[in-house]
Amino acid sequence: MGIGVFFILLSFFVKDKTKKVEQDLEELSISLFQETHNLKRRLKIVEEELLVEPEFQVTTPSTNKQTVSNQKIQQVMQAVQQATQAPKVNKAMSNSKPIHQIIISQVLELHKQGLSIADISIRSNLTEEQVRQVIADGGR
Repeated sequence: MGIGVFFILLSFFVKDKTKKVEQDLEELSISLFQETHNLKRRLKIVEEELLVEPEFQVTTPSTNKQTVSNQKIQQVMQAVQQATQAPKVNKAMSNSKPIHQIIISQVLELHKQGLSIADISIRSNLTEEQVRQVIADGGR
């Protein structure tokens, strides 16, 4: 009987380890939920940025010579883009594949923002004719 009383008194002084485990599990589940929520929020932000990319331009104080050289560079770049897009038009017309709905919504959103058809074509990897067709169809 003395041993029984000893174990009963001992049980009051020994800490219950299950409560500690339950508390740790609860903290872990809360932190996991918070991390999942943060990842979903970041993913949503990234998806929005990919859908609507603003046109970034770095502006620096420039002299007249730099402005002239920048204009020449832009003219050359436009000529290269037009030259590379010409073969794409012929290929696109011969291989008219269906355009994915995400691309269509991106094209419509960029058009709403006021971007030119050439800019939309570059950003969406579609030909200018395909961009015109998507805008004319309204995404249908």
